Amino acid sequence: SWFGFAYTPVHSVLPFVILGLGVDDSFVIVNALDQTSRSKPIPERMSHALGHAATSISVTSLTDFVAFAISTSSSLPALASF
Repeated sequence: SWFGFAYTPVHSVLPFVILGLGVDDSFVIVNALDQTSRSKPIPERMSHALGHAATSISVTSLTDFVAFAISTSSSLPALASF
């Protein structure tokens, strides 16, 4: 057990959850890039896309953090240590 939490089968899903969160952000960036004008230079397109996607990524990251923080107060040991 790490950090005083017992290892449960729920923890084996954690790498996939983390991977899913990262892939979600990349889809947001690619979608924002697709919505930019293809006639502009690539650095300008990337700048505009990342500036537009930053708000969405920040909001989803904040809500993910809040959800994981709330789960620590769960009475279920497997969920509280997840």
